[in-house]
Order: sequence, then C-alpha cells, then structure tokens
Amino acid sequence: MVPYGRITTGPLLVRIVPPAPALRPFVQHYLLVHVRYAGVEPGQAIKPMPPAPQQCLYFYPRGGLRTFHHKEAKYSSLPNSILVGLQVSRLDLHMPADHLVVGAAFWPGGLHRLLGVPVAEMLDYSVESRALLGPAVAEVEARLAEVTSYAAMLAVLEAYLLRMLRPAAEQPLDRLLPLLLPSGRLAAPLDHLAAEACLSPRQFERNFVARVGLSPKLFARIARFDRAFRLKEKLPALDWLAVAVQCGYYDYRHLVRDFREFAGTTPPLLLAAENAHTRVAGGAAAHHLPVLGL
Repeated sequence: MVPYGRITTGPLLVRIVPPAPALRPFVQHYLLVHVRYAGVEPGQAIKPMPPAPQQCLYFYPRGGLRTFHHKEAKYSSLPNSILVGLQVSRLDLHMPADHLVVGAAFWPGGLHRLLGVPVAEMLDYSVESRALLGPAVAEVEARLAEVTSYAAMLAVLEAYLLRMLRPAAEQPLDRLLPLLLPSGRLAAPLDHLAAEACLSPRQFERNFVARVGLSPKLFARIARFDRAFRLKEKLPALDWLAVAVQCGYYDYRHLVRDFREFAGTTPPLLLAAENAHTRVAGGAAAHHLPVLGL
C-alpha cells in the first residue's frame, strides 16, 4: 500500500523507510522519490494516483507539480508542501522535469491525532500545509531545500514530526485504527469493530469519521480497491478474476464497479497507465545518476 506504487531500484530512487518507534502509532512509513524526466515529453510524464487508504504530508523541495482531478475535470498547481486527505477520486500527477518528493504516510487516524488536522474537511482534497500547520512548515521547506543527502531529508521530516508529539490520552479506538489495514480486520462487521473499541456502533462510526475522514464502510472499500490494484502490480501474471477473489470481491464485475467509481476506468486501463509511467520514469532515470548523496 505504497502511494507511489512498486519499489524500484537503480537510478530511479524510491525509498520506503519506517519511522522512529515513538511515531509508529501514527506514521506508517516515510517516502522519498527522486527522478529526472530529461528528454521526456511533458505529456508522457504522467502518473495515475487512484484512491489509497493513507493520508499524507508531502514536501516538494524542487518545486510542486500539477494535478488533474478526474471527477472535477480540473487542473491544479501544487505548492511546495501539501496535506492530502483520503481520496475517493483519481488524480493524475503531471511531473516536473526534476521530481523530488519527501513525505510521510499516516495510519488511519494518525494524521488527526499527531497533527490535529480536521481530516473530515479534507476528503478528496489536498491543502497547503502552512494553512493548517502554521509557520513551522516553512522552516521544514527551507531546511529540505538546503540539505544535500536523501538521508538528511528524511531526518528533517522526522525531526519535525517528533517535535509535534504531544502527550494525549489514548482511547481503545486509537489503538485499534493502526491495526485495521495490516490485520485485515476492516472486513469485520461494524458491531465487532465497535465492541473492540468499547463503543456502540453509532459512537464508533462518529469517532471513526472524526479521526479518518469518512465512514468505516467507504474506507474499507477504498482499502480493498487499493489492495487489488497493488496485488496485480506485484503479480502481473495473476488474472483479474483471481485478484478479485483474493481481495474479497464477490466476482470480477464487482471489482470493475469499484475501479470505475474510484479510478474512472477499468482495471486493465488503470494498470496500463501505471505501467506507462513506470516505463517513462525508468527510461528517463536510465540516463543519469542521482547527484545527491545517499
């Protein structure tokens, strides 16, 4: 469940790094991607971003990028740092010539608990980080522009998040939320999840929306959709019916329904768009070596 797809080795740099122990109840992983699209036509450097079950904080030290929101048919230019709420619609990222992103992906509820972000108001949108997190974000942006190694960039991001840690009472729901994705318990009946959180079903749903940004049922659908897409990426020889069954869909038709709703296209066409970007990014990266030290 990595927002940028499969991990690639070689000159196209993609790093997925676990957080410090103190941040693990909130942060799933850090992400660093760096690729130059030298010699690539702008219309080819496009990466599809279908919905995924993570909320993220992203920094773009080399400048932001443009996005196309499929549901709204709208282009936007991103600032140097954004907070991303849960998506229910596909975005396409139109990459700049030198694309560098440093980010943190949060467990369900983690962004709200750690940074106090009103996630329910960010559904299907991104917001400039400074607007919600204040001037400290500008300091992180400036520091990321100065450092000369990838490790230092990740350290800058982690230092900021560690400074944001505050003592807070932890509810049973807060302990349950980070376990939902890796354990597969999202498929459990709502009554069972509510009982684990020591809440009534109505209280569970209300508190879930406040912490995650949408209902448990819709979140579970997005997580299943993302799992299916990532499984096919990982095992391309697996046919789509097998993917559907392994991910808990009743049949292929129900899988297609979710792909059309969340990505605006069919499973094969979304995978083809992802693979096209992978080929372009890999080909561009093959002509250079990263200039930053590791």
